[in-house]
Parts: sequence; structure tokens; C-alpha cells
Amino acid sequence: MYKQLFFLLIILMVTPQISKAQKSDSPIWAKFTITRAITGKKDSSKELVKAGAYTAFYTKKNNDSLYMANVFSKRSSESYGPIENIKIIQKSNLEEYKYEGVHMSFKWHYKNSYDDNQGIAKVSVIMVKDKPKGSAFIMRILADNNQFLEYEGEVDGVINDRLFEYLEEKNHSAENL
Repeated sequence: MYKQLFFLLIILMVTPQISKAQKSDSPIWAKFTITRAITGKKDSSKELVKAGAYTAFYTKKNNDSLYMANVFSKRSSESYGPIENIKIIQKSNLEEYKYEGVHMSFKWHYKNSYDDNQGIAKVSVIMVKDKPKGSAFIMRILADNNQFLEYEGEVDGVINDRLFEYLEEKNHSAENL
């Protein structure tokens, strides 16, 4: 009994607070750590790295939609919401390039946790899976207020294959309409 209680106490002590993208009913399919950032025309890399910024793609339990969140973990804030109109522009699976990648675009219905602003942004993402030196991404976001963001960085772990399967399925569904 005491061992179980002690073990539970240890787990509770080391478990950090989690964002909407990290809740148990929201499995993360891909998490991208931001290492370089441009906000408008300003280099905001140091600020976002210091804030522990990352982008996550996730789903919610009992929901077929895909969501995206820009999380600033050290500030306990985020922008989050569902994505729609996913278009796969290019998918590469050629042995000569030694990687699998996806270039996609979509609309993101976002809401900010820190100021209650919300809107629709156009997003373009290039994801490179299993690149020889690790997986990487480039993301460009144009918010409805014409604010431009560009993020580059590394994929934490491996992009969950379910994300690629989901994107492929959505792309085939859109082609058949």
C-alpha cells in the first residue's frame, strides 16, 4: 500500500501542467520545436526559444478533425484550434532523396489563450520525415489581420505515421469530390 502511494506521489510531483494539445484525450501526432522564428519582419527566435515554443498537431477523442496548437510552454499560453481545407501540395517518397516529406496548406481556426483573440489563418507547412540529420519543418502562417509568422525547427521524436496517413486520406477524399 505504501509503495503504491509513494509511487503515485512521485508521478504527481513530476507530471507538469499540460496544454490543450497535451491532454490525454488529445493525442499528439506531431510536435515541432521552434528553433528559428520571424514575426512580421523581426527575428523573434531568441524570444520563442526562451518561451519553450513548439507547434503540435493533435486530435481529440471521438472527433475526426485535426487540430494545431502553437504552444509557449514557459508562458503557459497557446494559440489552438481545428484545421480545415487541407491540401497536400507535394509528397516525396523517392529513394534518391532519402526522406519522406509533405508540403501542405490549410486554414487554421485559432484562438489565443492569452488575449481571447481568434480568427482564421492560412498556413503552409513543409515537413521532412527521416531526413539523414533528423526530421525538420518550415511553417508559414498568415493571420487574418495580415500578421506573418515563419517558424523553422526540429521534430521532437518521430512524426507519427498516423499524421501522414490522415493527410493522405483527406487528400484522396478531396480529390474524389
